[in-house]
Amino acid sequence: MELKKRTFRIIQPHTKNDIPSAIYDWFIFVLVVVDMITTILATVSSFSRFETAFIVIEIITVIVFAIEYILRFWTADLFRRKENPLKARLKYAFSFIMIVDLMAIAPFFLQFVFPVNIHILRTFRLLRIFRLLRVRKYVKTLSQFHDILKQKASQLFFSMIILFVLMLVASTLMYTAENEAQPEVFDNAMSGLWWAIITMTTIGYGDIYPITAGGKVIGALFSLLSVAIIAVPTGIISAGFIESNYLHKKIASNTNKKSKPFCPYCGENLDE
Repeated sequence: MELKKRTFRIIQPHTKNDIPSAIYDWFIFVLVVVDMITTILATVSSFSRFETAFIVIEIITVIVFAIEYILRFWTADLFRRKENPLKARLKYAFSFIMIVDLMAIAPFFLQFVFPVNIHILRTFRLLRIFRLLRVRKYVKTLSQFHDILKQKASQLFFSMIILFVLMLVASTLMYTAENEAQPEVFDNAMSGLWWAIITMTTIGYGDIYPITAGGKVIGALFSLLSVAIIAVPTGIISAGFIESNYLHKKIASNTNKKSKPFCPYCGENLDE
């Protein structure tokens, strides 16, 4: 039991004064970065002579990540002690972080299970990019950003709905104004959606644009409106960071209260 507890403490993001856990976190972090670099370089033809080295790195990373996945599954019952161990492990297996870990190692084994051609095999290998999501566990700012997105999900979703509705309105109005002048470009009400997306996100590729006076007025109005609308999600996330930083400072300053150990994967407190 002591071995399981110590294993669990090591494989979760480290706390202060836990040197083995800190070393482990940095080891996994570096391994993920190296794996991502080799994944990208493997697609460059001029680096084809290093294919053997890339394969060796992939095998090493898969073995390490597979062992880690097994260890996390084995220790999953430690933060769900009130539940049946099997039930706790199954819940943990379907958590976001475990699904990411599974997607990080699954492509390597799938190529041996299913007969695939070289193009599908390359797609499987590129799916290793999901391993980059593992970095969130070891970088405090990314973890904080993830928590803020969860807390502000409803507000962000509502702002995205408003933005999508405005895009549909802009697309319809632009079709009405430009259909006669550019029937090959704005041939239906949905054809202007691409223009609305690139305009209201302030990208503006210039491949589709209005040429009539009415279309230019509509384009100008929605371009100005989009500046305010796009700023809403940014403001929500910024407010979330301010609230999160204030909360962390408040907790850190409250030294008289002893907090329970916290599991960053399941969001639950751990029992000592």
